[in-house]
Amino acid sequence: MKEFKKYYLMRVAVTTLFGALVGGLFLLAEPYAVEIFDILLIAMGLMTAVMNLPAFLFSLFHVRRRGEWISLVVSLVAIVFGVLLTLVRRDVILLLLGVFSVVFPILRICLVAEHKKRFVREIPLIAFGLLMVLISVLQVEELVFFVCAMIAFGITALYLLWSLLTLKPRLAAYAAWEAEQQAAGHDVSLSDK
Repeated sequence: MKEFKKYYLMRVAVTTLFGALVGGLFLLAEPYAVEIFDILLIAMGLMTAVMNLPAFLFSLFHVRRRGEWISLVVSLVAIVFGVLLTLVRRDVILLLLGVFSVVFPILRICLVAEHKKRFVREIPLIAFGLLMVLISVLQVEELVFFVCAMIAFGITALYLLWSLLTLKPRLAAYAAWEAEQQAAGHDVSLSDK
């Protein structure tokens, strides 16, 4: 029982420290938010271009035999978009990314028969698109980092509070399970012998 309590409290402490560290890193990086966004967009552009190159080449070789025109066009657009994301001014691409992240889900919602189910699936992408539009138009990169820090601290505080509030019931449940296992003749120790 003491070993379980020790491991449980260690897990809570490590997770809480990790959450506080993430929140602290967001706060420390807040003055450099614009540069971090630039680096992330360049990395996203390079990854988009490189990851779509094999699909483009495969579609190019098989376009006549299999009729893979859609895959060819989509991969070519993705490569061009990746290169633009790397080279063109960040605000323009961020705005385009946001607009496309809002427009395409709305088109997909309109094209399916079950609009409500599709809408629920598209909510995260629409929210991401709106966030990108707000960031590009309002230039609020620092605010995004501050909000992320507060979210990290909030989740960490809720986790710590929940872990401490449920400590007694968890220990009681483990003690009951341990007694049941010992009554059945099973070894339940957590330590290595």
